[in-house]
Amino acid sequence: MPRMTKEQIDEEILETAAALFARHGIGQTSLQRVADAVGYSKTGLLHRFPTKEALEEATVAHAVERVERIAARVSPLPPGPARDRAVLEALADLAEHRPGLVSFLLTALSQGSAAAGRLDVLGEVVFRSFGAGSVPAGEPLPPEAVARGVRITSAIGGLAVTSLAFSDLAPGAVRPHLLAAALSALGHPDQED
Repeated sequence: MPRMTKEQIDEEILETAAALFARHGIGQTSLQRVADAVGYSKTGLLHRFPTKEALEEATVAHAVERVERIAARVSPLPPGPARDRAVLEALADLAEHRPGLVSFLLTALSQGSAAAGRLDVLGEVVFRSFGAGSVPAGEPLPPEAVARGVRITSAIGGLAVTSLAFSDLAPGAVRPHLLAAALSALGHPDQED
């Protein structure tokens, strides 16, 4: 088996840390616990991430970077069903291949952890991915923006939670239903899988 690259090792560490942060909380996840889970010594882990805060920051940055990649990939598409599908397919891929990262994002955003404040940019990038514009701070949201925001949040939340709940099944068995449900939440119920 070929040796893992530095990037692959870091990806493995960040995925594992994300899963542990989600499961146990950042405060209850020690560097030793992360090191044990990835099969490295604590010293080896400290060589890559000198503190738990550095590991947390890297995990947050990695999550934001992943979603920014999705936004960049779909930006040429006009807002609408095709773009919505492209975003949801990319998020489904992320949930399938990086469930720890998805768990961390859900936990961080839903429990108001220290990371949640730093993940505000994540919400902005996700909404931009769907072609949803931003409203200047202090301005009331127009009703159509509220409706679209609720639909986007429902689609993403449902996709993430369902993909985690059904992670023990083959992705091919779940994915078509996952995408159909998320597209329906966005108001595109007649989209083919």
